[in-house]
Amino acid sequence: MKRDHGATALFEASKGPPPLESILLWVVEAEPKSWTRRAPRTDRLRSLNAALAAAPQAETLRARFRDDWLRVSSVRMLAETGLPHHTDFIREAFKRLVDRYIPRLDESEDLFALLEGLRLDEGDAQWLMTSKLEDLTPWRELLALPLDSYWDAAQLIGFRCAALGLSRDLLGLSPEAREMDSPFSRLPEALAAMRSKPVEGESRGSWKDLLATCRERLSMALAHLDEHGVSSDLVYRLDLLETQLKRLERLVDLALGEGDGLELATLLIRQGAEQRTLSGLVRGTLRRLARKVVEHTGETGEHYVARSRKEWWRTFGSGGGGGAMTAFTAAIKYSIAALPFAPMPMGILLAVNYAVSFILMQFCHFTLASKQPAMTASALAGALENNESAQAMVGLSEGITRSQVAATLGNVLATIPATLMLDLAWRTLSGHTVLTAAMAAHSLNDLHPIHSWALPFAALTGVLLWLSSLAAGWAGNWSAYRRFPEALAAHPGIRRWLGPDRAARLAPLVEHHFSGIIGYLVLGLLLGLLPLLLTFMGLPMEVRHVTLSAASLALCILPFQPGGAIPWADLAWGLAGIGLIGMMNFGVSFGLALFTAERARGLDSSARKNLGRTLRAALVERPMRFIFPSKG
Repeated sequence: MKRDHGATALFEASKGPPPLESILLWVVEAEPKSWTRRAPRTDRLRSLNAALAAAPQAETLRARFRDDWLRVSSVRMLAETGLPHHTDFIREAFKRLVDRYIPRLDESEDLFALLEGLRLDEGDAQWLMTSKLEDLTPWRELLALPLDSYWDAAQLIGFRCAALGLSRDLLGLSPEAREMDSPFSRLPEALAAMRSKPVEGESRGSWKDLLATCRERLSMALAHLDEHGVSSDLVYRLDLLETQLKRLERLVDLALGEGDGLELATLLIRQGAEQRTLSGLVRGTLRRLARKVVEHTGETGEHYVARSRKEWWRTFGSGGGGGAMTAFTAAIKYSIAALPFAPMPMGILLAVNYAVSFILMQFCHFTLASKQPAMTASALAGALENNESAQAMVGLSEGITRSQVAATLGNVLATIPATLMLDLAWRTLSGHTVLTAAMAAHSLNDLHPIHSWALPFAALTGVLLWLSSLAAGWAGNWSAYRRFPEALAAHPGIRRWLGPDRAARLAPLVEHHFSGIIGYLVLGLLLGLLPLLLTFMGLPMEVRHVTLSAASLALCILPFQPGGAIPWADLAWGLAGIGLIGMMNFGVSFGLALFTAERARGLDSSARKNLGRTLRAALVERPMRFIFPSKG
């Protein structure tokens, strides 16, 4: 920081009165806070006030400063500072990203460019709000803006609000029969009436009623999105419209002499600083989309909670079906790996193998255990948000754990014998097993929990499982927002092809399976293609999925018979590795999903910590209820 020689030196350095921009820069370059004494910026401001008061021609200087302040337009500063430049999310995000790393020269000689050039931030806003009144009083009158500036800025924002509120997709969220019945269409006219007759109480009352109607319409639009699905671009525009309405109300209040100019100045500084960041835009706009995604995921997760013995056994049987089908998936995987293909076509074939297998499970109502954690975590976050009782939370957590145990046992206990029988049938038909003895030894070593990278790879697989759950939640939201099942049933081409009755039955089928299909397609691509792509880039990665690993372990038994001893010790280590792989798969995907759901719902970590303490006490008291339901 430059050394402060006092405001007198600033005046003496210029032949005439120093430009107002130089004065502002001289004050702002001082630190706005200090931990041990008064802020250096406050000292500079007081020094400036004293030097201005002691100047021989103080009134002349003040008049020249006032003229310097008013000679340029302030409308852009009032109407645009802190508000997004573009009305769509992608363009605004790209602009902020470019502006962050590539400097932009604003040649406009107005107060907006001056404020942007100062690069003020939250610390500057805090300093302004905490400054004493006597320090700011000499400048409140000097820097006051004419009423016409407030009215011009208000009318400019009013036209922009009307254009945004009357856009086609926002009108589609409103119940009016006619487009011009929207309250946003009346904003420009109401502002013009207020400006021409600002003292009449009737016009003020009509203005307040119109603002309330616009806000009510915004609330209805957001409620419609919450019910039917969310678009990030539409949410961005609704948030922009809400911010514009708030700015509009402040400007009209100031034009009517009812607002606080210092409060508006602080708001402009804060929002101007936030406008330069990309994180604020992404955080605010994607929050509602993320919430809707995890809500769709949580609705699916409710089906994976085993609250009774009947539900436990149903989950176990569903997991058994998934495990039996995984035996074929694992055998086909090794057959593809033996083909003389380049990495890309091999990765595509592996992805197709996984995706087809998982989607068949979806239609057969079988369960893949590793899909559950991300779904059930969202359901748990929803219960945390609803502040359900400790007993209800413990019951939900027990049901989630029991369901995971049942599905995992079903997967593993079915896939091992099913894979053994499949390998035995293949040896009977072809004369050799799916794996050679050398391949089996290598696969067993890859499952060892200590001598291999099985556990880190299992943790990375948990990340892929979480990503696939996000894809499934996004697909559910997209389908609801676009009304995709209903659109398919009403499509003329589909109705001609299938007939009206079959087309009508298509809608519930798509609604039930669409998000699951997308989630499994993404999971298949991630498990099949991503490891090969990362390996190609020099980052070796392999998939360690608990059910697939159990099937791989079963394929490693028969190659040693006849003619060789089965390596029971290696098989035992492989079984231990499968258990730990399952824990890593479930723990990572559940933790990431719970964290995502908490952030999307705006929850803090205190609720999760309280739940953790309650669950530990319940686990000590009745551990078996977390594995198998009690009677009754």
